Amino acid sequence: MTGRTPLLRALVGFALLGAGVVNLGLVRGTFPAPAGFLALGLGVTEVVTALLALADARPRGLGPTTLGRVGIGALVAGSVAQAALAVSGGGTLGPTVTAASVLQLAGAGMLGVLTRAASGRDGTSVPDGPSGSQHPGGPGADTAARSGPAGGLRTAGALAALFAGAILVSTVATFGLGATEAGEHAVPHGDHRPPRPPGLHGHHP
Repeated sequence: MTGRTPLLRALVGFALLGAGVVNLGLVRGTFPAPAGFLALGLGVTEVVTALLALADARPRGLGPTTLGRVGIGALVAGSVAQAALAVSGGGTLGPTVTAASVLQLAGAGMLGVLTRAASGRDGTSVPDGPSGSQHPGGPGADTAARSGPAGGLRTAGALAALFAGAILVSTVATFGLGATEAGEHAVPHGDHRPPRPPGLHGHHP
């Protein structure tokens, strides 16, 4: 994964997966209110879309430019609708809606870069060289460049960006999930102990 497009596609998948998990966590405590229905719809859609993005798959009949514009509009509209529902009636955004909106808007921003790149590829073409290759060094020049030291640095940089993106998404998602009703009633790690059988209270193995 040395190109910018696969890297951005993976980061979009990370952001949408985090936003989807946060939205699904928001459902408990808000369903069946309008905010709960919206969170459920966004959560399911975002998780499915994230898995498709990570698998580099898309519905047939939709080009990347059209799909990207639809996705950007849906993410921005969903974030605005969630914020409006949260503050209606004198409420506040809260950590969960804030986390979901941050991840959704981050995904929309990266999706915008991908859409712009796809639009440029659709509208422009690079003329072939005399030997039929797009690179003056011949068909093997690009492969040689990718396998050299520069290609190794690009691969390392892409892996570092993926790692940093995963850490950021998980941090924001954990922050949002901790403020949900399920998160507030979660049992801390290490406190999961089975009940003692009757008649054995006070006896320790």
